[in-house]
Amino acid sequence: MATKFNLDKIKAKLEKAPKEFDGIVAQIGIPKSAVYENGESVAYIASIQEFGAPSVKIPPRPFFRPTAEEKQGKWIDIIKHLAPNVVKGEMSGFDVLDTVGRVAALDIQDTVAGIYTPALSPITVLLRKWRKAGEKITGRTVGEAAFAIANGVNPGNDNKPLNDSGYMIASIRSAVAKKDSEMD
Repeated sequence: MATKFNLDKIKAKLEKAPKEFDGIVAQIGIPKSAVYENGESVAYIASIQEFGAPSVKIPPRPFFRPTAEEKQGKWIDIIKHLAPNVVKGEMSGFDVLDTVGRVAALDIQDTVAGIYTPALSPITVLLRKWRKAGEKITGRTVGEAAFAIANGVNPGNDNKPLNDSGYMIASIRSAVAKKDSEMD
């Protein structure tokens, strides 16, 4: 008994698969809507951490770019593995991009969690301690912290970079959205 293949159906499924991805992308990052209690944009602060701010002596502590360089092959493999499911009609392009985006966001969060260098300055550590004790941090308190450190005050041990409140790492997310749209 011979099996007949309906080539038209196969062709239609193969043609449909790329269309599933038309105009949508996986976005990984920090949404515009994520802000700290003081109104500062989490994405802005993350960019300072990623690239550094030499004028105010903040060294770069990159986490997005190194993770993307290291993990892009893994992310591509996920897409390659899941794409046949789109052809079979078992998944949508949205589902594939959502999956790879979630994995990428977790990979970036893991990178942030593993950063311990460059170390925070003792002034920053002391300012954290004071803020957590309820003091409002201003330019004046930064000067007071510098003076205190210069005079031997122990800043404490809350010195994990990129983890003052935990809000930045928790803000790293993924979304599937229209191409060229901002993450929100």
